[in-house]
Amino acid sequence: MAVMTVVVSINSAHADDFTQCSQSFYGGIYPEFINTKLSNKTQSLCMDGFAVMYSGVARTPLWSAEYLDRTRLQQAKQIDREDSFHEESRLPKSVRASLSDYSGSGYDRGHLAPNADMATRSQQYDSFSLANIAPQSPRNNRYIWRNIESATRYLTQQYGEVYTVTGVAFTDKKTKQLAGRVLVPSHFFKAVYIPAINQAGVYYAPNDESERIEILSVDELATKIGIDVLPVLDSKTKAHAFDLPLKAGEGSDIPETSTEAPDWLLFVWAIFEWLLAQLQA
Repeated sequence: MAVMTVVVSINSAHADDFTQCSQSFYGGIYPEFINTKLSNKTQSLCMDGFAVMYSGVARTPLWSAEYLDRTRLQQAKQIDREDSFHEESRLPKSVRASLSDYSGSGYDRGHLAPNADMATRSQQYDSFSLANIAPQSPRNNRYIWRNIESATRYLTQQYGEVYTVTGVAFTDKKTKQLAGRVLVPSHFFKAVYIPAINQAGVYYAPNDESERIEILSVDELATKIGIDVLPVLDSKTKAHAFDLPLKAGEGSDIPETSTEAPDWLLFVWAIFEWLLAQLQA
C-alpha cells in the first residue's frame, strides 16, 4: 500500500505542479521529453523563483528553469550567500538524494538554478535543495560554469529579460554513481532565450576538468539529450545557435575596451615632452 501511495504522489505532482510556476517558462510551456524513457520516476517541483524536473532514477534534477529580469538581479545583489544544502522533503525518501551521498565524493554540489540569481532568502534556500543539485566536476563548477552564469546575468542586464533552462545529460555508455545512488552527469547545459531579439543558444560542457564548452542550437541539444527545452519557439529560432558570450561583457554587440591612453594622459605626456625639450635647449 505504501508503494502505491508513492506512485500516485509522483504522478499527481508531475501533472499539476508546473501550473503553479508557469512564469518560469517562456510562453508558460515547459520542456518536453523526446526520449520518453527519461520521464521514468520524474517529479515536477515548483520552487520559489524557479521550477525543477527531478529524476528519481538519477536522484538529480534533469533541468531547472528560471525567468530573469533586471529587477530580480538587482535584488539578488543585495543578498549575501548563505549555504544551506538540504534534502528535498517533498520527495519520497526512496528517490531523494541525501547529503551523505556527496560526502567525500570528489564532486561539487553543483547548482542548476544558481544561488546568485535568487532575489530573496526563500529563493536562496530553495536553490540549495538537493533537488536542484547535481554532482559537478570542481573545475567545471568553479570556473567554466561560474563564467557562464555570470554571462547569462550579463545578457539579462543587456536585453532586459531572459529565460533559461539549465540541466544535465547522461550520454556516456557507463554512468558513474555516488554512493551507488546518485548518477553523475556526463554533461551540463544551459539554454538561454532572449525575447527582445528572438534568439536562443545553449552552453554545453562535459562534466570534467577539461574546460571545454560548445555553443549549440536548441535543436542540436534536443538531438543530444532527448529533451526539447524550449518547445514554444519557432523552428528558425530553434535551429540557429545564438553566439552566446563565454564571459560577462563578451560578445559582438558589446564595444571592446579601448587600449589607447585617455586624452588627459596624452596631454600630460605632451607637457612633459615640451619641458624636457626646453631643458635640453
